[in-house]
Amino acid sequence: MKSALSQAVNWLGSFGDGRAAKDEAGAAQGAPPPAAARRRLEDEAPPAPPPVADPPGVWTPARMRFNALLWGEGFTGPGGEEEALRLAKPLGLQSSHSLLHIGAGLGGTARAVTTASGAWVSAYEQNPDLAAAGEAISKKAKLEKKAEVKPFDAAKPMFRPNYYHHALVQEALWSVADKDAMVAALVRAVKQAGQVVITDLTVGDQPLEPDDPSLLAWSRLDRSPAYLIGAKEETVLLARHGLDIRIAEEISARHVSQAVAGWRAVLEIIHEQKPSLQQATTIVQEAELWLRRLALIRKGRLKLMRWHAIRR
Repeated sequence: MKSALSQAVNWLGSFGDGRAAKDEAGAAQGAPPPAAARRRLEDEAPPAPPPVADPPGVWTPARMRFNALLWGEGFTGPGGEEEALRLAKPLGLQSSHSLLHIGAGLGGTARAVTTASGAWVSAYEQNPDLAAAGEAISKKAKLEKKAEVKPFDAAKPMFRPNYYHHALVQEALWSVADKDAMVAALVRAVKQAGQVVITDLTVGDQPLEPDDPSLLAWSRLDRSPAYLIGAKEETVLLARHGLDIRIAEEISARHVSQAVAGWRAVLEIIHEQKPSLQQATTIVQEAELWLRRLALIRKGRLKLMRWHAIRR
């Protein structure tokens, strides 16, 4: 994974330097200057503005477009539609079911699930830019009623109580300070005996301090700040709020493998269709995020967990 992403960073970071080097070499050998240099000064076009880096952690339209290329239309993480349906499969969803989905991103999971099962999905996303874009995609696909995407305030989570047959939560807890309030709202929203599938990043088996520079550098690009707890601690938290935990498993290896696959596919595309300097800047930023996230996982400081539980 490191070599694939490093290749992207190195290649994209030097994008455009090759042409400049050739021009310098030609000038040194007495070759005539490029045509642009022979224009009269008043005819020259103004130089293109330098590429502007996206603000760290902000979901700009450029970043959303690149993630669609990386993970699939409407997705913001490894595995795309395949992983979404895999996570939802244990829920046994049918057209008569309602599903609460927290951590909707751009709504790709909600649309994939309703298309595959016919279930009615209410998808909630903490980031307002992602939520607005996700709802627009659902409307364009004429799925705004069956796969609605809404913003919500993680500090004051409110979902319709005792309404949903099942719930799917994707990485929506590690960036929330008050996890008790969040889990309580989740459990209240699900009918008794409803099934709940949760994925979340937790502290790994190796020590990780809150002020660890590698952690801060990653969360600044991903979601900052990160309120990480251990996997056992999160399992206890879920059980305390009325979830009967049936499965608690680490899925880090699958997550890393899916990330590798996504980046390898993108590298093939950008080698064939060279991006602009602005596009390259966006890609390098996203590559840095994933280099840092996967390095923390590889070193055992972070892990991705999956829980399957029944609402008591």
